[in-house]
Amino acid sequence: MDQPLAISDLGTEGEKLPAYTNHDGFLLPVGFPTSSFDSALMYEAQDNGELHSATKLEELSVPLISLAHLFIVTYPKCGTTWTQHITYLILHDGVPLAADQRMDVVWPHLEEVGSEFVREKATIAGGYRLIKTHFPHKYTPKNPNAKYIYVSRNPKDCVVSFYHHTVGFPRHYDFAEGKFDTYFNLFLQGKVDSNDYFEFLREWLDHKDDPNVLFLRYEKGRQDTREYILQIASFLDASIYPQRLLADDEKILKLVMEHSSLDSMKQNPRRWCSDRTGFKPFIRKGSTGGWDELLSEEQAALLQKRLDEMFSKEELDFLGDQYH
Repeated sequence: MDQPLAISDLGTEGEKLPAYTNHDGFLLPVGFPTSSFDSALMYEAQDNGELHSATKLEELSVPLISLAHLFIVTYPKCGTTWTQHITYLILHDGVPLAADQRMDVVWPHLEEVGSEFVREKATIAGGYRLIKTHFPHKYTPKNPNAKYIYVSRNPKDCVVSFYHHTVGFPRHYDFAEGKFDTYFNLFLQGKVDSNDYFEFLREWLDHKDDPNVLFLRYEKGRQDTREYILQIASFLDASIYPQRLLADDEKILKLVMEHSSLDSMKQNPRRWCSDRTGFKPFIRKGSTGGWDELLSEEQAALLQKRLDEMFSKEELDFLGDQYH
């Protein structure tokens, strides 16, 4: 049964908290239809040719999907839109979304819009059906012929960005006047939408070497965007896209880099989200290591403690300097 989270559930009396819908233990922004979430769990799910009737998360077996699905998978605020747009640019020879196009239509969010919308309206590009999800690995539709681009971002930058996101969408969170310290405590407990950051990362990191998974690190992409783009291009089809990007003195690659720059993406911002008049823009900084604008050293240490508890030193080294 869906339950709006109340102050008494998570905070001290009188403390302003973001609003969420608690759908079988999974927190969603208010207004996201739970029927869409349920149909996303069922996306192409088959059992001897028949759809499952289960609605509880724990009752659902692993879904199957058909050939030519391309998923961008992230925990929220970990480089989702930037990576979507880079991939879109690669598949469209460097031509960006037009001012009147919306990324959430071209590349729909599976659990927000549901499986029917995705089947009928998701863009087919380069032989792929384009799908975005913030599902943990255990709920993401699986097929060995599908491809999954996963992007990680360090929790310090993630929590700061996620806070600004939550403040900036009052119709989904009712948190326009909310305090960062309040939000941080919820994030640390995994009591924000998409639940626990650390468990989410743990699940996907365990699959980083799967042959149909490209595990990207946002920080490395910001440091070397050219290499980030070429990694995606090779993953899409190593026999086609790298050569296409590099041909004619890297003409298309230069277009991809130009149109995926933050300055370019800040133009015509309605391509990426609904109206945020009066709040910080959806494409804000996209920086790495800027977390100390809000995060105290004590809070950073608490995040580091969770990382150290859940990941080995070798895994943190792989993820990057910002995870230490």
